[in-house]
Parts: sequence; structure tokens; C-alpha cells
Amino acid sequence: MGRARVLSGAGAALRQWRHPPEFRIQASAWPREALAALTELARAEPLAQAIDEDDPPAPEPSAPAGPATPDGLPGRSVADVATSLWRLRNRMSRLEDAPRAVFRHLETAWDALTDAGVEILDHLNEPYDPGLSLSVVAFQPTPGLRREEIIETVRPTVYLGDRHIQMGQVIVGTPDPPETPPAGAEEARTR
Repeated sequence: MGRARVLSGAGAALRQWRHPPEFRIQASAWPREALAALTELARAEPLAQAIDEDDPPAPEPSAPAGPATPDGLPGRSVADVATSLWRLRNRMSRLEDAPRAVFRHLETAWDALTDAGVEILDHLNEPYDPGLSLSVVAFQPTPGLRREEIIETVRPTVYLGDRHIQMGQVIVGTPDPPETPPAGAEEARTR
């Protein structure tokens, strides 16, 4: 075993000489005894794992059964995940040839959030009311509208159960102002 270790060390040193000095890896600063003990410990680890697998530990009585509840997650993290999934879902719906496998995984993640009590609201094409709990990024004149309407959702509103964890950000389309005839046009009609 000692001879194999010497040959292994010599081979490693020779491999380092193939490279320019700036790329050579320095020898370990650990003492040989410590490295030998670490090697023995690493060899013993698979044996310890095999013993543990034969005799699995009993579950702790205080551990909750089933999946963890989302109450332990910070609201900001849940909102970020929900917003990212919402954006991905919108992009995937715009693709004509979206891979079905990717879309299935997206829908599974969306359903998991819904099952956990997360509600994601996209306000697109909803009528706008100033009393809504939304952050308006901009008001934009839009032809063809009869009243103020949400024409783009920048960020969705997210609820976790009954708790509001993210306020939606939207762009509101406003109807074009009615065209007023020029002042001279009205005088021409009265003549």
C-alpha cells in the first residue's frame, strides 16, 4: 500500500509539470497523517450508510406528516415564484409550437401553487376602477376603448390564502378624448 501511495503521488506531480506554472495546483497543505485518516474515513462511510439503510430510523413523533405547509415560507418568496410562473405561462401561451412536456410541467407547478392556497390574479382586459388595490404604472390613451381598462399586467396580484402578499402592477388604457372641431369649423357651419 505504501508503494501505491508513492506512485500515485509521483504521477500527480508529473501531471502538474505538463502545465505552465501559473496553472499548476500546489500540493495539499494538510499533513499526510490527516489525509490518510480522511481517506480511511471516506472508505468507511459507504459501510456506515449500508448499515443505516438496513435499519431505517423511526420517524420522529413531532415531525408533521405530509408536505410542509406554505406558512413557513416568506410571502416575498411565494410571490416571486408565483410571478415567475405567471410570466412563463404567458410566454408559453404565445408560442405556437410550445413543447408539451414543458407546458405540462408548468401546469403541474401552477396546480401545486393553487393547491397550497396561492391565488394569482392577472387583471388583463378588466375595467379599471380607482378603488382597486392595484399599482398603476401608467395611463395610456388607447383607441377603441369606451372606458378605462387594464391593457397590460406588469406584475400579477398574489394572495396566499386570505393574505395579500403582492400588489399587482398594471397599465391602464384610457379612451381617446372626443375630437372637438376646430373653432373656425363651427363658424363656417353657422353661415
